[in-house]
Amino acid sequence: MNELSVPQGGALVVPGRGFEGMKIDRSDLIIPRAKLLQPLSPEIVESKVDGAKSGQIRNSLTLDLLPSRFVPIFCFKSWFRFNPRNRSDAGFDPAYEAGAMIWRSTDPDDPKVQEETKFGPNGEKPLALTCLNFFSLFPGVQMPLVVSFAKTSYKAGKQLLSLARFCGGDMWSRAYQLGSALQTNDKGTYHIFTVTTLGHAEASEQAQAEAWWRTFSDKAQELKVHEEGQEEDGETREAGEVTV
Repeated sequence: MNELSVPQGGALVVPGRGFEGMKIDRSDLIIPRAKLLQPLSPEIVESKVDGAKSGQIRNSLTLDLLPSRFVPIFCFKSWFRFNPRNRSDAGFDPAYEAGAMIWRSTDPDDPKVQEETKFGPNGEKPLALTCLNFFSLFPGVQMPLVVSFAKTSYKAGKQLLSLARFCGGDMWSRAYQLGSALQTNDKGTYHIFTVTTLGHAEASEQAQAEAWWRTFSDKAQELKVHEEGQEEDGETREAGEVTV
């Protein structure tokens, strides 16, 4: 059954009036992302959010600033292929618009994943992106969020996964600090995620994290995650909502 329930000791907000008779399952909910603002993010370029600055980390749905402290609950991988921005770039597919998403997958055995996430024989970059996603608790935020690490932030994702794995215990037994750092390459200046450990999570944080784990982890591939595109290396790709 996909229908959501409130675990005993409860971490999900109990709905008020107006939800009578509704059977809400995972496919009905959009899980926001922790969105790292870049210099070309629309919140900045189009002045969509007062006080928005490059390097800030915001809730992708509400656009509220997120606290730096977070507790990862479970991790899952996803893979994406975007069409290059420039027609002259390797892998450009004229059947799709520049910058459009060509495919996505959560299946490691998918032939596209097998073929397009590997480096070429001469060191050519993979056509597709590998993304580490952490379903997470941000204390003080009533909804769970997904923190995704791809491209230049992927190293920080591997660091988080390694810290969580080698320290032992449940993934949500420890808290971390999510930050950003400025980098510059031939494409411009942009921010990447950084992660540092903060030690053991509070008992209340662990209780809420476990409740969300019981509710969501068994069908992670059915989650609809708010996806506003890969915003690294100074690029922004609007991609709407995806199932990961």
